[in-house]
Amino acid sequence: MELSRLSTDALASFAVFAEHLNFTRAAEELHISQPALHVKVRKLADTLGRPLYTRHGRRLALTPAGEQAARFARDLDARMGAFLADV
Repeated sequence: MELSRLSTDALASFAVFAEHLNFTRAAEELHISQPALHVKVRKLADTLGRPLYTRHGRRLALTPAGEQAARFARDLDARMGAFLADV
């Protein structure tokens, strides 16, 4: 996988989804449609080559890859914020 294929926007959106584990609530927080968020999460999963969540009935849960991606996304967001504050 090429690093250039990773979208910081998709990672940031995934971090919000991972916090809520609910596409509707996460989309509302991001001020985008639920289908648009679903596409971002699916494309991120496709880029990483791993499923990021599983569905158990109506309940969603992060996979190990999803947990790792969420941690990375939160860390990246914090680092970007610190970098921009220092520049």
